Amino acid sequence: MTVTAEALRELHRLHQRLADVRTRLGRGPRQIKAGEANVKRFTDELEAAKKIARRMRMTADEKELQLKEREGRISDIRNKLNSATNNKEYQAFVEQIAADEQANSVLSDEILEMLDKVSDEQLKVATAEENLAKGTADLETVAARVSRERASLEAELAQLESALAEAETALPADVQSDYQRVAKAHGEDTLAPLEEDEICGGCYQRITTQMANELAMSRVVFCKSCGRLLYLPEDTATAGE
Repeated sequence: MTVTAEALRELHRLHQRLADVRTRLGRGPRQIKAGEANVKRFTDELEAAKKIARRMRMTADEKELQLKEREGRISDIRNKLNSATNNKEYQAFVEQIAADEQANSVLSDEILEMLDKVSDEQLKVATAEENLAKGTADLETVAARVSRERASLEAELAQLESALAEAETALPADVQSDYQRVAKAHGEDTLAPLEEDEICGGCYQRITTQMANELAMSRVVFCKSCGRLLYLPEDTATAGE
């Protein structure tokens, strides 16, 4: 039993179209998964930025509290100056005030530096929030598109699978098992055209002259190197006809 080159070419086209639809169906979930990974990453980055900003804010608040406490102590000591009973006690109060004022000066500088860092971290938080918002919006857009396309792609897939099953009936019964084995291994590349100089279009190995002659007589020929089912390209078949 023979099979026409046109039937084989159509069989190959169906395999390729099926592979394309399956790829597009599989691409959607992968894009959603990638979008979800981005949202998680942006969420983690936002939480990390917030944590750092909170820690710096707490440190700044603690330093400001220390500053207020020391200022209060300075005020108390100043009030004690007039009640000093002797010069030695008076001098001790003066020295304590000077030491606390010096410490407060250093602490004030540290607070200003910390507040600058807090401001920088708050900017990072704002940027992280923007990234998360964009990532979430992008994910919603992708998910909506994938949902819209899924039904039509699944319908196209079912139609192509039916057409492929019909096209496979053109193959002789005695080669069906070999064909199915090759189809399982190569998918969309189950078939391959015979290129110029009797070269297999799948593995680019030369076939024998006898195989080429059998192919020209519309017999079923599998490449001995890669196993693909060979067929004549349309221009070759037309020229032979």
